[in-house]
Amino acid sequence: MSAGQDPPSDVVKFYQPWPAPVQAACFHELSALPEIEAWVTALRERGAIASDVELIIRRRGGSLIGVLRDRAGEHELTTGGFLVYGRGGLRVLDDRAFFQQYHDPDRR
Repeated sequence: MSAGQDPPSDVVKFYQPWPAPVQAACFHELSALPEIEAWVTALRERGAIASDVELIIRRRGGSLIGVLRDRAGEHELTTGGFLVYGRGGLRVLDDRAFFQQYHDPDRR
């Protein structure tokens, strides 16, 4: 990564596209949520996303989930899902939708 970007992470990675590379974080285990939340905060603080966009951690039933809040509403990030940052800002995708569009360049 270049200067001014977020530090390397086990949770937030670059993925190859369609149509351009994106950064994405997979919510693969509960310990990933605070790191994903911190990533969203860092994006907001450096002006990469709107000041009203946030990720909160919420309890749903017996488990914790991430909830992306933006101008379009609330989008639930559940276990196995991805929070994707690209040209259009942040969005939540389930694993199937994510891997139809992106791949990890480290895994061929």
